[in-house]
Amino acid sequence: MKKCIQLLVVTIIFSCTNNKTVYSQDTEAREIVTYLDSLEGFSGVVLIAKNDHILLQKSYGFAHLGHKVKNNIDTKFSYASIGKSFTAVAIFQLIQDGKLSLDDPIGKFLPNYPNKIARDSITVRLLLMHRSGLPDYFYSDKFLKTSKEKFRTIESLSNLYEDEPLEFKPNEEFSYRNTNYIVLGRIIETVSKIPYEDYIKKHIFSKAEMQNTGNFDVDHIIENEAENYTLSDVYPNELQKTFFMSAVKGSSAGGGYTTVHDLYKFALAFKNNKLLNKEYTNFMKKEPENGSYGYGMQFAGAKGSGIYGHSGGHFGVGAEWRIFEKQNYTVILLTNKDLEQGFLDARFFIEKTIAGPTSKLDTYFYTKKVINTCLNKGIEEAKIVIKESKLELSEVDLNAKGYEMIKRGFYKKAIDLFSLEILSFPKSYEAYDSLGEAYMMDGHLKKAIENYKKSLELNTENTNAKEKLKELLK
Repeated sequence: MKKCIQLLVVTIIFSCTNNKTVYSQDTEAREIVTYLDSLEGFSGVVLIAKNDHILLQKSYGFAHLGHKVKNNIDTKFSYASIGKSFTAVAIFQLIQDGKLSLDDPIGKFLPNYPNKIARDSITVRLLLMHRSGLPDYFYSDKFLKTSKEKFRTIESLSNLYEDEPLEFKPNEEFSYRNTNYIVLGRIIETVSKIPYEDYIKKHIFSKAEMQNTGNFDVDHIIENEAENYTLSDVYPNELQKTFFMSAVKGSSAGGGYTTVHDLYKFALAFKNNKLLNKEYTNFMKKEPENGSYGYGMQFAGAKGSGIYGHSGGHFGVGAEWRIFEKQNYTVILLTNKDLEQGFLDARFFIEKTIAGPTSKLDTYFYTKKVINTCLNKGIEEAKIVIKESKLELSEVDLNAKGYEMIKRGFYKKAIDLFSLEILSFPKSYEAYDSLGEAYMMDGHLKKAIENYKKSLELNTENTNAKEKLKELLK
């Protein structure tokens, strides 16, 4: 009883505003909020709870830059692929009710599916685990070059993938594809005999008391919504709205909107067995032997860390819910800028602070140090940092920062970063390809040609290098 009174007093003392709550005796929460406060340009909201008590909730940046409307803890953010969490839970609810099984083929529910191999061989299990081999409609020309207004229902997307060949034989490999969860949405509609939207409202959002979550139409009014901002491809170093870069409406693969508190309610409802019974909850959160993706669940940290949840990312969107089971923390992170504009920094710092360092985290922050040294002190200083360390660089993060510099119009900085990439990964055709692009943008056409040729030597199938060389050699 005394402990409860102490918690109440602390909460009252440190809940002075609607924007921020910090439990003073939690060192981790204080470290995290100090770090987030230091992130330049960070835009979003974070909630951290321990033992189901909120320690920290704080918003940053703007929901609408044009009108200078700030984000707040009630702002609705796009949650991108977090929607797959809702779909996976819905599937297991139907399994729990005996209405389908993991090994049912999709043909049982979609008998007219045109691809016979897919119809007979792809199971619910393979869809959940992204091992189906179904093609990726989300980045196909059919989708990208068509008005998104045509795709407001799950069914309307079917012609984008049904008649396309499989990328690989079912269960041959892992390949994260929105298509898998679109098909799962269709199965939910077939089995439940109601639209997907109605099912998750009734069986997930309602049960978890999520009143501010839904697959809203993004071209219509969404109350208290955060616009999404990505670095512009049109004007260097400016932000661009993402209206034309994604779907017009959320679906069973993701793309809906939620608030930080609604997503927290979902995390609580899931881990406390309010959406599924204990058996199926435990099944969903069981870490796979290979890889980091299970049955609609992502797993972070070292093997056996007990960190599970799901993230989502797209142009101008970074979102995540995570349960740190061993430490009894729940973390919700929603942002409305690109992943590299603070989301990844926040995500990995929170993980490191709560669960401790891992080789992956060490690599991320070491790469960040090298990048910052290169940008602020020059490439030679960055080379010294690399020489003095035994840690490995992340080529992905280094390359991403280089392209960010291109988008910002800082071509010489991009050249330096891609040069560091080649120094550390001399056999990477992508590194030479990227350096070729940076030189081309900076007007050094001879050096661009040299690097594109080197990229092509390392990978004779690099079509981008072939096309760029044709243009440059004219």
